[in-house]
Amino acid sequence: MNKDFRVVKKCRICKSSKLYKFLDLNKMPIPNGFRKKEDLNKKEHKYELGCFFCENCSLVQLTIVVNPEIMFKNYLYFSALSKVMMNNFSSLAHEAYLAENLDENSLVCDIGSNDGSLLKFFKSYDSKIVGIDPAENIAKIAELSGIPTEVEYFNSISAKKIRKKYGLADVITATNVIAHTDNLYEVFKGVDILLKKDGVFITEFPYLVDLIDKLEFDTIYHEHLSYFSLKPWNLLVEKCGFEICDIRRLAIHGGSIRITHRRKNRNLKNPAKKTLEFLLDLEEKKGLSKKETYDEFSLKINKLKEELLTLLRSLKKDGKKIVGYGAAAKGNVLTNFFGIDTKILDFIVDATPYKQGLFTPGMKIPVYAENRLLKKMPDYAIILAWNFANEIMEKQETFSAKGGRFIIPLPEIKII
Repeated sequence: MNKDFRVVKKCRICKSSKLYKFLDLNKMPIPNGFRKKEDLNKKEHKYELGCFFCENCSLVQLTIVVNPEIMFKNYLYFSALSKVMMNNFSSLAHEAYLAENLDENSLVCDIGSNDGSLLKFFKSYDSKIVGIDPAENIAKIAELSGIPTEVEYFNSISAKKIRKKYGLADVITATNVIAHTDNLYEVFKGVDILLKKDGVFITEFPYLVDLIDKLEFDTIYHEHLSYFSLKPWNLLVEKCGFEICDIRRLAIHGGSIRITHRRKNRNLKNPAKKTLEFLLDLEEKKGLSKKETYDEFSLKINKLKEELLTLLRSLKKDGKKIVGYGAAAKGNVLTNFFGIDTKILDFIVDATPYKQGLFTPGMKIPVYAENRLLKKMPDYAIILAWNFANEIMEKQETFSAKGGRFIIPLPEIKII
């Protein structure tokens, strides 16, 4: 074991060593490893970015695990900056509030609570709240906005501490954090320790069906260790003594799934049984337990790479100016794997103040505030944060009105 990363030898859910490598996106820096100007000439650590398919339980997972301290200690993603994210959190909190009859005595814990955006909605219903997040910089921001936050990784040890300090939780949430977690059994152990007997655990993560269907290869990066379909997830849930009691598919992040879990109870009829069977059947029909599906996915990515580079190079040849929109982690995966640097993109604009003035990992493209788009009026802006494309295009109507055009790279190239 290198102290910076660990090579995966066994599936993290079923422990099988029958792992089939179907994707290799080459070595690249961690996607949120933005750099200051004075650090541009310093050595940049790069890590393999590839995927295994477990032939036993069908879990798709990265070939290595980068040390979480490298990725999460000082994190640059803030939920509150996206209207789409906030709407999603608002609906999650509202549904949980009604379904679980929450009141001022209820406690809601959020794992990977980021800037406290989700917990703010629960707070508005007068519930007691606590966030758990390892990123010190973001926990500070949450605390300042009135969200009590424990700076911890969530596991059985931190769960005991939190239980002692705050009591048992009625609801535990974990949105877009489970995929970042290496030891999934520890998460369920922690949930078991912290959750009331009749409490619920709600998770949300990108759904593998959408990732494969829409060719979302750029959501594959070092922070996302697993890419879940329901087949392996349900196996894990049952092994941990829980059951799925509600499932819904969401449009967010290019296609996600929200799952509510409770402790297994033989006396209660399970309302999600039919939905679960339907989705497991859908996954089977889509070939998610076959190697060939993943080989095909890999071929399509390489074809897209050729098409996009051909388009961008011909636009540059015609003297067009192109910039990027959204210095998202997924954008950094795409630019690094496709080799798109400052010869193609003059700069990238982004709404996150913390990223402005920095340079993207690997390709060293400068990041500016969004107002630079209208100041410089390039011919084209490629939307690297394509999961927020509609929100971005609405925001930048003036750019379109002045003749600027947007390029959406996935699932197929569109010019708008």
